[in-house]
Amino acid sequence: MAAVRSFLTFAAGRRAKWVVFAVWFVAIFVAAGPANLPGKFEDAENNEATSYLPGSAESTAALKASKELQGGEIAPAVVIFRRESGLTAADRRTIVEDVGKMAGKRFPGVVADGASEAGRGAKPVPGQPKGYEPFVGPVPSPDGKAAIVTSYIKGNGQGERILDPVKYWREQIDEPPPGLQVKVTGGAGFSADAIEVFEGLNGTLLLAAVSLVIFLLIAIYRSPFFFFIPLAAVLFAEALSRSIGYGVSELGVTINGQSSSIMSVLVLGAGTDYALLLVARYREELHREADKHVAMRTALASAGPAIFASAATVIAALLCLLFAEVNGTAGLGPIAAIGVACAALSMLTLLPALLTIFGRRAFWPFVPHTPETAPAPGNVSERARRTIVEGSGFGAFVRPFLASVVTLLLLPLVLLNWLLRIVSGRRIPSLVVGPLDRAFFTPYEVRRHRLERTADVTHGFWSRIGERISRGPQRVMVGAIAVLLVCCGGFAFFSTGLTAEDSYTHEVESVEGQRLLSRSFPSGTSALTDLIVEDPADIAATRRAVAAVPGVKSVSGPVSDGPPGTLLQATLEIEPYSTEAFDLVEPIREAAHSVAPTTLVGGPTAVEHDVRAASGRDSLVIPPIVLVVVLLILMALLRAVVAPLILTGTVILSFLAALGVGFFAFEFIFGFPGAEPSLPLYAFVFLVALGVDYNIFLISRAREETVEHGSRQGILRALAVTGAVITSAGIVLAGTFSVLAVLPLTFLTEIGFVVAFGVLLDTFLVRSVLVPAIALTIGDDFWWPSRLSRTDGREASLARTQGGGQGERTF
Repeated sequence: MAAVRSFLTFAAGRRAKWVVFAVWFVAIFVAAGPANLPGKFEDAENNEATSYLPGSAESTAALKASKELQGGEIAPAVVIFRRESGLTAADRRTIVEDVGKMAGKRFPGVVADGASEAGRGAKPVPGQPKGYEPFVGPVPSPDGKAAIVTSYIKGNGQGERILDPVKYWREQIDEPPPGLQVKVTGGAGFSADAIEVFEGLNGTLLLAAVSLVIFLLIAIYRSPFFFFIPLAAVLFAEALSRSIGYGVSELGVTINGQSSSIMSVLVLGAGTDYALLLVARYREELHREADKHVAMRTALASAGPAIFASAATVIAALLCLLFAEVNGTAGLGPIAAIGVACAALSMLTLLPALLTIFGRRAFWPFVPHTPETAPAPGNVSERARRTIVEGSGFGAFVRPFLASVVTLLLLPLVLLNWLLRIVSGRRIPSLVVGPLDRAFFTPYEVRRHRLERTADVTHGFWSRIGERISRGPQRVMVGAIAVLLVCCGGFAFFSTGLTAEDSYTHEVESVEGQRLLSRSFPSGTSALTDLIVEDPADIAATRRAVAAVPGVKSVSGPVSDGPPGTLLQATLEIEPYSTEAFDLVEPIREAAHSVAPTTLVGGPTAVEHDVRAASGRDSLVIPPIVLVVVLLILMALLRAVVAPLILTGTVILSFLAALGVGFFAFEFIFGFPGAEPSLPLYAFVFLVALGVDYNIFLISRAREETVEHGSRQGILRALAVTGAVITSAGIVLAGTFSVLAVLPLTFLTEIGFVVAFGVLLDTFLVRSVLVPAIALTIGDDFWWPSRLSRTDGREASLARTQGGGQGERTF
């Protein structure tokens, strides 16, 4: 334990702080920066639906066989032309002209001879350049209102391979004649829209999240400058996590836009939370200790173990996702764990170094002082004393506020001047801050210090809340549980009806095109179901058996053949991305297997079906593993059994309540058709891990207080001293997760809402009301079977008093 504390307090050393800062600077700006590792992390994302496939799924084997038959993964781009009153002769000429324009530019991934890919009987559209005829058709609809033209793109894992041609084709047909609707859909259209959305996802998310964190930090610390310090530490952690994440991707871990976005949110949210907790303890020590290095060492020795333990708990819970069958979910585990680990590392090393480098005045104007460090009023000019120190509150505020604006506008010059002063041993004068400091900053600091009242852990808002709870803990406990159970009523609206067509919070062209196509063609025309028949003798019987399945319009082919077998393609009558289509996959497989058990059924619909089935399995298997891991960590940390069981139980109840409210909100507020099957698993892992996080901060402090003051006063004092900072941390974390709602993806909006609401529920109700009420109701048995459950802290307190030591406290 001494070795751990020595490591945690290393960054507080007088020389060590510069070593720590230099190591981080070199790692980010010298090693990762020039190699563009954070940028390569984004390039490593794979946002294709097939990247989520579990390795054991039949659609995975079908995809592999299809790639062998076709020389790669083929995505059809379906261009739908439709006029409600019926296509005219002019419309047919427009189709030929548009195809000529679309074929005017060649792309390496586009199959040059579309007829060879479409199979027997397909004809290229007239008007295409000689030697380059990728577009096949047009195929008219039975009602005469529409026609489709199809091309094929052979993917290689790079998003530009699909996005570039689809984007160019859409530009060529974006001004159709009045009344004629033209859209690009199909597998390539859906992939292009997904790739385009994810392309700008990280930048949008980072900008929104950082902006929110800046606002919250300014509101919490009421300082125009201090927020730069924790923000810099968080951004360094973000850069490090993305650099390491790229290295992990090279080892084969699946990364997609969802996991990348969630990792960024965890780094910003968890990192800022850890910063708040450490800074609160450091600020408390600065009121007692004149030496900032000693104050930081004490803060790290006190808050560091709690931060380390909470980060370890979150990391362990996230790594449980490695047991998932869905590749995207399994890939999120290590990626998110890396993010939390980097955030904790930065807050325990870089942040202490930065805080001690900048000193206590970084908190200006609410600078924590001891009598030795407090500014002397006699050093303030008479004019500043009259206008700022003793003047009206408004007038005293406006002057330093304007000076702060000037400093922020000249921030690059200020930082350069500051570094030069350090290098020169302060022989270079302060060109900006110095004059403003003497005229505005120091006088206002004197005013704030004169009015400041040091907080007492036994008084304040959270102390009053604790006293109210203590008057009737059983009644409060029952009331809090009742509120949570009412929230669970939202499970009545549970639905997993969210499909690929509902993936976006706004309309995208591929979805519009699919709906347009469904009005005149069988819906499955744009997303065919693949059948890989191993024995050629079984082809005819397989076609008849699958075509007889209700919901299948027809079975075409052979499209191609080779060593793996012969490729047939079935067209579904219903929407291929609907839950009804997913229900057709098993009947189709049963029909195909009844002829030849080795036949493989794949394609977009089968992929979605298998991913949803694997997600359902993961949601049943992984939560118990997470609970066991979290429970064991809590038992080891608290050296008790009852308290960990209670904390885990309250977090589960909080999760169920948040999910219930989420389902209600999806139905009546957002208007979503349901949730993805993986949503409960994602929400469970985040809310359980993060909920236990806050309980660790509360109960670890309560345990230390119980040693001196007994169980009742221990929990009340812990609530009083941790209430404000943990509430601030909860608001920050909820805010960063809510930023996911600015992204145009329905799943991220849903997970952002559920986690944000769950964190707030846990912060304001579970952690601050329910847990203290349960602890007060149970009394000493809360700590069973540790020694605290038998002594109520009295013997331990007596021993400590007789030994003359005050001991150490963790936050």
